[in-house]
Amino acid sequence: MTGWMVYEAHNIARNQFFIDRWMQATKARGVQLRLVTVQQMAYGVMGDAPFLQVDGHSERPDYVLMRAARPGLSEHLESMGIPCFNNAHVARVAGDKRRTHAAFAGILPMMDTAFVSQDAFTNPFPYPVVVKGAHGCGGREVYLARDEEEYRRAVANIAPDSLVVQPLCDQPGQDVRVYVLGQQVVATMLRFSDGDFRSNLGQGGGSRPIEMPDDIRRYVRIVQERFDFSLVGIDFIFHQGRAVFNEIEDAVGTRMLYMHTGRDIAAEYLDLILSRLHM
Repeated sequence: MTGWMVYEAHNIARNQFFIDRWMQATKARGVQLRLVTVQQMAYGVMGDAPFLQVDGHSERPDYVLMRAARPGLSEHLESMGIPCFNNAHVARVAGDKRRTHAAFAGILPMMDTAFVSQDAFTNPFPYPVVVKGAHGCGGREVYLARDEEEYRRAVANIAPDSLVVQPLCDQPGQDVRVYVLGQQVVATMLRFSDGDFRSNLGQGGGSRPIEMPDDIRRYVRIVQERFDFSLVGIDFIFHQGRAVFNEIEDAVGTRMLYMHTGRDIAAEYLDLILSRLHM
């Protein structure tokens, strides 16, 4: 059995630790895994049938560990009968903050959220607001705007992506990430920052494990009921004394799990995939 781990080429260096753990896990289980970049791939329709090439050669993996935000590619692979983890539906919804918030409107508490395009970028909320690229991840393409000038600068920086705009929560610099593997919660982490409204580790924040609060536990169950997850992070921020849903991270980072727990999440993730492939 041969799988592909798919990344954007520019993301490989900063994810090398996770890649190495995956290579170790597959070797220990006698499974082949190949690192493939999106930039090596060509796909589409040829001879009235879907095709897939790597470096100009037709190839077909048994499964794909998708670590690139390319739901269209995942859909194409699945149309060829190649399982993707996470699947294309999870990637499509989680990879677009507008879709994520729309999916849970009226179901989970969340910040007021405007879906804003580049050609009609009026801010409907009082300042300060948080301006996010609709397809951004890891705290990148996220800006705090305290006035119209900063708002317009954020919009320009995020271009050409569309945006989501939200009022700043009243407890900035703090959030909770819940790691979900399949239908199992594997860890709950508090992320925090003393110097930034973002709490992401990649933006210099800290983290520590916590017991999952009861309200967040209820919200996570609601999210789980609506998706067939492989591995994701479900994030919550705090406003007016309660947790509010923030986003789902598809190709979620795992550094906190290796920092704070004894779990080898790459090996656990591989075991989940192998169990699903043999069902």
